[in-house]
Amino acid sequence: MCKSVAILAPLLLSLGLVSVSHGALYRWVDEDGNVHYSDSVPPDQIRSGHTELSEQGVRVNSVPPVRSPEEVQKEMELERMRTQQQELLEKQRSADRDFLKAFRSEDDILMARDGKIAQFDVMIDVTRTKALSQQRRMARLLARAANLERAGEPTPQHLSDNITQAERAIRDAYATIVDREEQKRSIRNSFAQDLARFRQLKNLPTSESLVQTQDRRPILHNIVTCPDPGECDRLWEKAKEYANRHSTTPVQTSSAAIFITAPPANEQDVSLILTRINDKEGPGAFLFLDLHCERSARGKEMCQGQDAQDIIEGFGPALAGKDAPGA
Repeated sequence: MCKSVAILAPLLLSLGLVSVSHGALYRWVDEDGNVHYSDSVPPDQIRSGHTELSEQGVRVNSVPPVRSPEEVQKEMELERMRTQQQELLEKQRSADRDFLKAFRSEDDILMARDGKIAQFDVMIDVTRTKALSQQRRMARLLARAANLERAGEPTPQHLSDNITQAERAIRDAYATIVDREEQKRSIRNSFAQDLARFRQLKNLPTSESLVQTQDRRPILHNIVTCPDPGECDRLWEKAKEYANRHSTTPVQTSSAAIFITAPPANEQDVSLILTRINDKEGPGAFLFLDLHCERSARGKEMCQGQDAQDIIEGFGPALAGKDAPGA
């Protein structure tokens, strides 16, 4: 069929002026984008796809172009990605439903958060008590070693080993406390995200008082981080000077990783323990200052008083070269 007939075929078919003897007409497009109508499809155009029309010009069948192996592979990959995305959406919807079943209100989330933090606070208190017990044990061991030295007798190996073990136990206790404080911060951040998610699912407005951003503040006022060994050495010397200046008891032991003043002797005494704890994830460290008072009602009152609070809150600013609170 000539090209002019091919171009006029749709119009002639619609007017009923042309009929196809074989009862079928094919529509196909060549590589140049030209549309053709014919009673057969050229062999070299079969892979490009075509449309079969009835005698009235109505489409009765479409044969798509033959896809290349690359196109088939791409289509399979797209289908895999669509399936994967749908599975992820279904999992998220299921997780959202479970989340809303677990937490009916913002108060539920806050109570769950505070409950977990309280559990860590109990563990921290237990660990601090163990550290204080080891401090007193170490004081007794050092006193025995001092008495032997004054008497001109050598320190037995088992006594030296016990002193080393007590010091290690104190360092380990405070390393555990730092870990617990890090976990408490993670809990706060996690539940802040839960609050934001709850409000989003419930279409509630953002509440700055409840939905907090990531907590990047120092873990505690009495924990200072240093980024590398050189800076840690510099800050360690400043930290020891600070602890020595604010303690009311004499220095009990001092090394590259721990600085301890003697346990409180009366209700007005403040004893300080300073530890240098290596960062597990980097070259830096944590410098942790802890404060102890006598184990009595007055001693507890002393540790909760403003003077003790100023010592704790002034630790970080002092190492940073800034004025302490209230100064």
